[in-house]
Amino acid sequence: MGSNGEPDEGGDAADRLLRRLVGEAWVNVYRFGDTGVVDFGERVEWPLGDSGEVSTGSRFALHARCPFRIVQCGEVYLGSDDLVSVRGGEGLRYDIGADALREFLGRREPRVLAVDRAPEGDLRITLEHELRIDVLPTSSKVEESWRCFERLGEYVVFPPEE
Repeated sequence: MGSNGEPDEGGDAADRLLRRLVGEAWVNVYRFGDTGVVDFGERVEWPLGDSGEVSTGSRFALHARCPFRIVQCGEVYLGSDDLVSVRGGEGLRYDIGADALREFLGRREPRVLAVDRAPEGDLRITLEHELRIDVLPTSSKVEESWRCFERLGEYVVFPPEE
Protein backbone atom coordinates (compact mmCIF):
# COMPACT_ATOMS: atom_id res chain seq x y z
CA MET A 1 0.00 0.00 0.00
CA GLY A 2 1.08 3.53 -0.68
CA SER A 3 1.48 6.09 2.08
CA ASN A 4 -2.03 7.47 1.45
CA GLY A 5 -3.71 4.06 1.89
CA GLU A 6 -4.19 3.62 -1.85
CA PRO A 7 -2.73 0.58 -3.62
CA ASP A 8 0.92 1.19 -4.53
CA GLU A 9 1.19 1.14 -8.31
CA GLY A 10 4.86 0.23 -8.21
CA GLY A 11 6.65 -0.55 -11.46
CA ASP A 12 8.84 1.81 -13.42
CA ALA A 13 8.02 5.15 -15.02
CA ALA A 14 7.10 3.42 -18.31
CA ASP A 15 4.48 1.27 -16.59
CA ARG A 16 3.11 4.26 -14.71
CA LEU A 17 2.72 6.22 -17.95
CA LEU A 18 0.97 3.31 -19.68
CA ARG A 19 -1.39 2.88 -16.71
CA ARG A 20 -2.40 6.55 -17.05
CA LEU A 21 -3.97 5.63 -20.40
CA VAL A 22 -6.64 3.63 -18.55
CA GLY A 23 -9.89 5.58 -18.64
CA GLU A 24 -8.77 7.84 -21.50
CA ALA A 25 -10.91 8.01 -24.66
CA TRP A 26 -9.44 6.82 -27.96
CA VAL A 27 -9.99 9.88 -30.15
CA ASN A 28 -8.06 9.47 -33.41
CA VAL A 29 -6.23 7.09 -35.73
CA TYR A 30 -4.08 8.05 -38.70
CA ARG A 31 -0.63 7.50 -40.17
CA PHE A 32 2.47 9.59 -40.62
CA GLY A 33 4.29 7.98 -43.53
CA ASP A 34 4.65 4.33 -42.56
CA THR A 35 3.99 5.00 -38.88
CA GLY A 36 0.60 4.12 -37.42
CA VAL A 37 -0.64 6.72 -34.92
CA VAL A 38 -3.41 6.49 -32.35
CA ASP A 39 -4.38 9.35 -30.03
CA PHE A 40 -5.98 9.22 -26.61
CA GLY A 41 -7.43 11.82 -24.26
CA GLU A 42 -8.50 15.42 -24.22
CA ARG A 43 -7.10 18.03 -26.59
CA VAL A 44 -4.12 19.95 -25.27
CA GLU A 45 -1.93 22.75 -26.62
CA TRP A 46 1.86 23.09 -26.66
CA PRO A 47 4.29 25.69 -28.02
CA LEU A 48 6.22 25.04 -31.23
CA GLY A 49 9.70 26.16 -30.23
CA ASP A 50 10.31 29.86 -29.73
CA SER A 51 8.12 30.96 -32.66
CA GLY A 52 5.09 31.69 -30.50
CA GLU A 53 3.02 29.28 -32.59
CA VAL A 54 0.90 26.73 -30.76
CA SER A 55 -0.03 23.23 -31.85
CA THR A 56 -2.92 21.12 -30.58
CA GLY A 57 -3.48 17.41 -30.28
CA SER A 58 -4.48 14.69 -27.90
CA ARG A 59 -2.95 14.38 -24.45
CA PHE A 60 -1.46 10.95 -25.24
CA ALA A 61 -0.24 9.36 -28.49
CA LEU A 62 1.11 6.00 -29.60
CA HIS A 63 3.35 5.77 -32.69
CA ALA A 64 4.01 2.28 -34.11
CA ARG A 65 6.79 1.64 -36.64
CA CYS A 66 6.46 -2.12 -36.38
CA PRO A 67 3.67 -4.63 -36.98
CA PHE A 68 0.43 -3.55 -35.31
CA ARG A 69 -3.25 -4.29 -35.61
CA ILE A 70 -6.57 -2.90 -34.49
CA VAL A 71 -9.04 -5.64 -33.61
CA GLN A 72 -12.77 -5.48 -32.97
CA CYS A 73 -14.85 -8.45 -31.88
CA GLY A 74 -12.01 -10.85 -32.66
CA GLU A 75 -11.44 -9.65 -36.23
CA VAL A 76 -8.55 -7.56 -37.50
CA TYR A 77 -10.04 -4.29 -38.70
CA LEU A 78 -6.90 -2.35 -39.60
CA GLY A 79 -3.20 -3.06 -39.41
CA SER A 80 0.31 -2.29 -40.54
CA ASP A 81 -0.02 -4.56 -43.58
CA ASP A 82 -2.82 -2.26 -44.80
CA LEU A 83 -0.20 0.39 -45.62
CA VAL A 84 -0.45 -0.68 -49.26
CA SER A 85 -2.06 0.91 -52.32
CA VAL A 86 -5.66 0.09 -53.13
CA ARG A 87 -6.28 -1.38 -56.58
CA GLY A 88 -6.48 1.43 -59.07
CA GLY A 89 -4.04 3.51 -57.01
CA GLU A 90 -6.74 5.51 -55.23
CA GLY A 91 -5.03 5.81 -51.87
CA LEU A 92 -3.92 3.35 -49.23
CA ARG A 93 -6.13 0.66 -47.74
CA TYR A 94 -5.00 1.95 -44.32
CA ASP A 95 -6.30 5.47 -44.98
CA ILE A 96 -9.70 4.18 -46.06
CA GLY A 97 -9.99 2.03 -42.92
CA ALA A 98 -8.75 4.86 -40.71
CA ASP A 99 -11.40 7.22 -42.13
CA ALA A 100 -14.17 4.77 -41.20
CA LEU A 101 -12.63 4.11 -37.79
CA ARG A 102 -12.40 7.87 -37.02
CA GLU A 103 -16.12 8.17 -37.70
CA PHE A 104 -16.76 5.37 -35.19
CA LEU A 105 -14.42 6.96 -32.62
CA GLY A 106 -16.27 10.27 -32.96
CA ARG A 107 -19.58 8.60 -32.15
CA ARG A 108 -18.47 6.17 -29.43
CA GLU A 109 -15.23 7.48 -27.85
CA PRO A 110 -14.20 4.06 -26.53
CA ARG A 111 -12.23 4.24 -23.30
CA VAL A 112 -9.08 2.33 -22.46
CA LEU A 113 -9.81 -0.55 -20.05
CA ALA A 114 -6.30 -2.02 -19.70
CA VAL A 115 -2.75 -1.72 -21.01
CA ASP A 116 -0.33 -4.65 -20.92
CA ARG A 117 3.33 -4.63 -21.94
CA ALA A 118 5.60 -7.65 -22.39
CA PRO A 119 9.39 -7.50 -21.91
CA GLU A 120 9.96 -8.33 -25.59
CA GLY A 121 8.03 -5.21 -26.59
CA ASP A 122 4.49 -6.43 -27.24
CA LEU A 123 1.92 -3.84 -26.22
CA ARG A 124 -1.80 -4.55 -25.89
CA ILE A 125 -4.38 -1.82 -25.27
CA THR A 126 -7.85 -3.17 -24.48
CA LEU A 127 -10.78 -0.80 -24.96
CA GLU A 128 -14.55 -0.69 -24.67
CA HIS A 129 -16.72 -2.04 -27.53
CA GLU A 130 -14.54 -5.17 -27.83
CA LEU A 131 -11.70 -3.14 -29.36
CA ARG A 132 -8.01 -3.87 -28.96
CA ILE A 133 -4.78 -2.38 -30.27
CA ASP A 134 -1.84 -4.78 -30.49
CA VAL A 135 1.70 -3.59 -31.21
CA LEU A 136 4.01 -6.50 -32.01
CA PRO A 137 7.71 -5.91 -32.69
CA THR A 138 8.90 -8.96 -34.64
CA SER A 139 12.58 -8.28 -35.36
CA SER A 140 15.74 -7.04 -33.68
CA LYS A 141 16.06 -4.04 -36.03
CA VAL A 142 16.28 -0.76 -34.13
CA GLU A 143 14.05 0.94 -36.68
CA GLU A 144 11.23 -1.46 -35.77
CA SER A 145 9.92 0.43 -32.80
CA TRP A 146 7.03 2.06 -30.98
CA ARG A 147 6.64 4.93 -28.56
CA CYS A 148 3.87 6.12 -26.30
CA PHE A 149 4.00 9.58 -24.80
CA GLU A 150 2.17 12.31 -22.97
CA ARG A 151 2.50 15.65 -24.74
CA LEU A 152 5.37 17.57 -23.13
CA GLY A 153 5.65 14.82 -20.55
CA GLU A 154 6.92 11.31 -20.03
CA TYR A 155 7.36 8.76 -22.79
CA VAL A 156 7.97 5.05 -23.29
CA VAL A 157 9.94 3.69 -26.23
CA PHE A 158 10.65 0.22 -27.49
CA PRO A 159 13.35 -0.83 -27.92
CA PRO A 160 14.42 1.02 -24.77
CA GLU A 161 16.87 3.89 -25.18
CA GLU A 162 20.39 3.15 -24.02
